[in-house]
Amino acid sequence: MLRSSRLLLAALVALPAACTVLTTTTSAAQAAPPGTGWSLVFEDTFDDGVVDTTKWNYRTDIRELSSQKAANVTESGGSAVVTVRAESDRGKSFTGGGLITRQPFRYGYYETRLKTNLGPGWHTAFWNKYAPDGTTAFDPAAKTEVDGLEIDSVNPRNIRHNIFKWNGSTYTTQATTGIYDLGFDSSAAFHTYGFEWAETSVKYYVDGVLKATQTYTPQQYTHDYPHLWLSVVAAPYNGGYPDPAQLPATIQFDYFRYWQKDFYVDDDGPAAYGYSETGSWNPSTVSGWTVGSPTRYATCASAGNTATWRPTLRAAGTYQVFAYKVAQPNSDPDARYDVAGTTTHVDQTAGASGWVSLGTFPLPAGSANAVKLTSSGSGCTRADAVKFVRTS
Repeated sequence: MLRSSRLLLAALVALPAACTVLTTTTSAAQAAPPGTGWSLVFEDTFDDGVVDTTKWNYRTDIRELSSQKAANVTESGGSAVVTVRAESDRGKSFTGGGLITRQPFRYGYYETRLKTNLGPGWHTAFWNKYAPDGTTAFDPAAKTEVDGLEIDSVNPRNIRHNIFKWNGSTYTTQATTGIYDLGFDSSAAFHTYGFEWAETSVKYYVDGVLKATQTYTPQQYTHDYPHLWLSVVAAPYNGGYPDPAQLPATIQFDYFRYWQKDFYVDDDGPAAYGYSETGSWNPSTVSGWTVGSPTRYATCASAGNTATWRPTLRAAGTYQVFAYKVAQPNSDPDARYDVAGTTTHVDQTAGASGWVSLGTFPLPAGSANAVKLTSSGSGCTRADAVKFVRTS
């Protein structure tokens, strides 16, 4: 979010083939995520009268035409209110603000309800990216950005959604809807905006109606663990500059909620919370299910080494369980996977790398169930990640 206006407008010229935009509109607010099987993980309805700093950091960077200030973000009337002002601060003539979750998230459904401001020159965004403390939007560790919405106040009827790949301070546009008409003035009333981020797609919703779908594969770039941002900065996008005569102005966020239904356990990073090994294992240079994802291998021709992935499921349900097969000529031709009393043998030397289904199971909430991989003693048994995909 917030690249130079020239680069951003160039990126929005054409719709990629991987993006579909729908035009249906409705005024009905969405009360829950689309589909079934979701568990609410994070919620703030901003009803306490003061920002909960155990949940949020303030956005305090300098970006485009404004300096962002913690003092510009308050709670009032059941909303997080960002007041944008014409004032000098740290070399800028305007100040904005925002909130960033202290907790990082990954795949799931993100939703907010908001009302933008009148008057040009302000860029409201509901987005995620790894940059947790609010002092910069360009953390060098950031890999993934999903823009649930970007609305420029010069025309509050217009919206866009994007996916960006980051490498330090540089980015690549993976997908964008371009600018389209909401069918209403986002500054006139509250409306609900949500996005469902999954392994191979992002779906965007307005007032509970699917507006756009963007597709990709995790092999295009690493999917990291971003933080959710609710923010407003002064920016001259699409020809709008802040008008001091229309300031101060307010942008209101009624709530933020995040739901989850699928669970990934990896051999590295935050998703390695349930990963363990016995026997002799080594780091591998072979990439896993996302770009640059490290994998492991058991000492070759050594039997009985185990790798275990144990998720903490938030809710009981029916889950299809997958293991990521790292296919290599010297891998294990008879790797054994056990889950919920069922054994599956996988030839890790055959075909291409990819997810292999281990079956569908009714599973309880909690961490009682796991996927256990055991080396056969033939070849080098390879381990990366598993996923539990909720089906009902």
